[in-house]
Amino acid sequence: MKTLKFICMGLLGLMMSACSNGNLTPAEVAAKIDSHEPLTESDYSVMIDYCGDYAKSAQRYYDVINAAPSDSTAEYSDAASDLASLRASSPYIDMFRTAIYAASDDQIGARNVKKVNEYEKYEAFPLPDGSGKSLNIPGEVGVIEDMPDTDTSGVIADPDGIVVDKK
Repeated sequence: MKTLKFICMGLLGLMMSACSNGNLTPAEVAAKIDSHEPLTESDYSVMIDYCGDYAKSAQRYYDVINAAPSDSTAEYSDAASDLASLRASSPYIDMFRTAIYAASDDQIGARNVKKVNEYEKYEAFPLPDGSGKSLNIPGEVGVIEDMPDTDTSGVIADPDGIVVDKK
């Protein structure tokens, strides 16, 4: 009888640890990033969903801001204030964006790349315009915002100003 009880308790413990391991919170994933632990597809899923949820919430404010005739309207000010509050309540957004864009499609996983493509319709996802690496353009490592006026030696970019990894 004691052996059966021991086996049942062991199985219950294994099931609980397996269930809790798959449902990481954003804070737990952030701790993994801070401690430089290897990230799994599940970790990337948490990060992408976090950034996607932020982008969905932020979109309504961007819609108001973009539709406002000037930045001096009450609607614009309210939306900008609400957007700043949303941003302040999303402490991992920059960390997760950086981690996502430092990873390859293989690290992120095909299912997560599909999620990224779905979330890209939102203005706040995945990165502000002009920064980061696109998952859809192979070899892109960033964007050149200003070309130098004179010496352009050493500048490697395509005509659109996308820095291309020529290695």
